Amino acid sequence: MNRSVLALLLSGLVFPGAGQYYLGRRARACLFIVPSLVAAIYFFKQVVDTASRMVDDVLSGSLAPDPVLIAEQLHRQGATATPLMNIAAAVMLACWVASLVDAWLLARAQERGAPPPRKQEGTS
Repeated sequence: MNRSVLALLLSGLVFPGAGQYYLGRRARACLFIVPSLVAAIYFFKQVVDTASRMVDDVLSGSLAPDPVLIAEQLHRQGATATPLMNIAAAVMLACWVASLVDAWLLARAQERGAPPPRKQEGTS
């Protein structure tokens, strides 16, 4: 597998910026990792807060422990559709796509600029 494909897979499947990190561009990787990490932490915090409120409602008896009723309650609250959640989603998406494109282009540039591999002695 060549470096450009591996860098692309790392940025696409592991985390935005992982491909740049693999290619040795640590500062460039941070441009994608930091905002993505902040957005992911915000998402996680919102999900945990919402789940905690729902558990409290079930434990207090104000909400029946019925999955359908819980889903309806979440839908009515619109807990995940806050403006900050939308911004966090946009940041995460932008970092992910930009990281994919940048990792691919960076790896291709490094492959073009790298000297050709030397032949080992004894091979033709």
